[in-house]
Amino acid sequence: MKHTAALVLALAAMGPSARAQSPAGPLTLSQTIEAVIAHYPSIDAAQAAVDAARARTVQANASRLPQVTGEGAYAYTSLRPYVAFSIPGLPAGAIYENVQDSYAVNISARQLLTDFGRTDKLVEMARSGQIAAQDALEQVRHQLGYQAIQSFYGVLLLRSSVAVAREEIAALEEALRIAQRKFGAGSATKFDVLTTQVRLSNARNHLTDTAASLEKQENGLRQLLGWDLGKPLEIAGDFDAEDPAIPESAAISDGLLNRPEMKVARDNEQTARLRLDAADRGNRPTLAAQVAGGVENGVVPNLYDNRGYLNAGVSLEVPIFTGKRVMGERMEAGAGVRSAQARERELDEAITTEVADAYSDLNAAKSRLSSADTLVDQAREALALAQSRYANGVITNFELLDAQSSLRAAELSRLQARYDCVLARQAVARAAGVAPRP
Repeated sequence: MKHTAALVLALAAMGPSARAQSPAGPLTLSQTIEAVIAHYPSIDAAQAAVDAARARTVQANASRLPQVTGEGAYAYTSLRPYVAFSIPGLPAGAIYENVQDSYAVNISARQLLTDFGRTDKLVEMARSGQIAAQDALEQVRHQLGYQAIQSFYGVLLLRSSVAVAREEIAALEEALRIAQRKFGAGSATKFDVLTTQVRLSNARNHLTDTAASLEKQENGLRQLLGWDLGKPLEIAGDFDAEDPAIPESAAISDGLLNRPEMKVARDNEQTARLRLDAADRGNRPTLAAQVAGGVENGVVPNLYDNRGYLNAGVSLEVPIFTGKRVMGERMEAGAGVRSAQARERELDEAITTEVADAYSDLNAAKSRLSSADTLVDQAREALALAQSRYANGVITNFELLDAQSSLRAAELSRLQARYDCVLARQAVARAAGVAPRP
């Protein structure tokens, strides 16, 4: 998986507390799904997007609430215009127009009375974006859940394949021992020994490759679980090839209705339509009420007295020319609506095809499983006959090894068919929009 090493190093740097704790006993599929959804970083990122969308709703709704501002000011003025006068018998005097040190403290409030629906549409648009973010979070949960299911069954498949490979090696080692004993007794040829040795070497190489694939698959599951590499991974489960509970036509209908990505697409269309409605209201008047009050000095006739005041009023703002801003907003919102509708049509076709393909894969896997069961029975019977004939000296060691290899191949084929049935059933559920479950 991409960036696996970087993710592992980052999680390791966060310390043991950031790592997921493994439960006591083997992990079931249900526990695996729950653990992955609970701890994977993509969930945190999607949840953060939900929180950000909720914050945008709060911001959009703020225009409806009173806007209160407090202000304090101080000014020093060295130039003080004045009018001098004199009265006989009295000292000369002067009347100043201002004070040298002026102070003012005021609080102002503004309340939007109406903008004829524009703020309402902006709030609805923000809430629609919040719903889209929530559906996107659900989409991430679905993706991770089904990814966990595939990884879980992949580990089971490869572990079973390793077990079959080891059984084959054990059988070949026994065949080699018998061939060497017969060669020493003169009842077998060197060709029999060499043939068995070649088959044994090939079987060991196959086991090495399968074990390496198993290790990578286990590491992938550990990464999904948030576990350290090399940590013992115990899982408990089996392959289940049950039929889907609903017919194909119903699965298509459910998928078109319940798939998280389809919900997100519909949410995006709704958001785009609300954005278009808000743009249509972009040139509407705004009616607001203002009130301000405070204390200041420097007011004639007593410049040095601190005097309180109160101002109140109503304002009406009417856009006359917006420089084509509103027209541009309408064009952008209209394009967003068309884009969302195109995305819905694309998903409609993709979901229909995906459901049909999943049912096709399931039917093919079930057919292969039925044939594989028959093939295993036949291979077992053929091996029993070969062992009997080999003991009586009727066939060669080479023919006995062929019968053994045929049985192992049949068992692996059946194992793969059971695995394919399970994944096909899960693919049907995923295509129908069903939440991941065992």
